[in-house]
Amino acid sequence: PTSALIKFAEERNYHNKLQTISLGQGQGPFAEKVLADATKKGEWVCLMNCHLATSWMGSLEKIVEEFGNGLVDPNFRLWLTSMPSKSFPVSVLQNGIKLTN
Repeated sequence: PTSALIKFAEERNYHNKLQTISLGQGQGPFAEKVLADATKKGEWVCLMNCHLATSWMGSLEKIVEEFGNGLVDPNFRLWLTSMPSKSFPVSVLQNGIKLTN
């Protein structure tokens, strides 16, 4: 799915505004910083392997909830990849569009 996203970003002339982060082993704080910047600049962020960051899923849920405060650039997009996981926040699933491969 990541290669399809990169192609999609290229088609939309957003390839230089797409950041991909493979989650796991302490990447949560880095992802939070990237997300904070991207929401202001209208960039795209792809967080890959969310199933490997089970301890960080609560933080992701809070971040996504804050998107509703109206301070997010309308061009911002968050893309998430994950294997099925019981730790994935239900509210994130309910407020997103799901694609399967």
